[in-house]
Amino acid sequence: MWFETIIREETGCAAYMIGCQRTGECAVFDPLWDVQPYIDMAKEKKSSIRYVIDSHSHADHVSGARLLSEATGGELILPELADISYEATRVKHGDLIRMGGVGLEIVHVPGHRPEQINLLVYDYPRGDEPWFILTADFVMVGDVARPDLAQTGDEGAPVLFDTSIPRFLDLPDYVEVYPGHLAGST
Repeated sequence: MWFETIIREETGCAAYMIGCQRTGECAVFDPLWDVQPYIDMAKEKKSSIRYVIDSHSHADHVSGARLLSEATGGELILPELADISYEATRVKHGDLIRMGGVGLEIVHVPGHRPEQINLLVYDYPRGDEPWFILTADFVMVGDVARPDLAQTGDEGAPVLFDTSIPRFLDLPDYVEVYPGHLAGST
């Protein structure tokens, strides 16, 4: 497995690429608007972009997911609760996406946005336990998601604390955590 972080320095937003060396496929999680870095990274790693995954409706940057999917033929994947008017494969809590020896388990973490998902990543040749989690805007450096951005009465802080945080805290202690925002972002 290979794993890369691509950061937009101006905003501190992070996108991630996960690839399977055996199959030559990769996935991009939360791509930013400029899709060329993902295309370049896939080429450098001798991989094709098979999946393009958006964690939620973004308020802090314009997503490049649709553009990247169109440019590469990668399958566009969004949370089942995302309010969209275009075609995409929908995923829900517990779904597993496989690329050879790499597994991407969907973890639904509502609160910041009702549809928000994280990716729990497995490298099966390494072992059957998860290696790391990509938390998008759910966990940030020194903080958790902004529940005030949720727009419905059944969301926000209560569901963040009752559902999402327990799902995160129940992960094994050795699981590495990668946030969607890095230090210095606003």
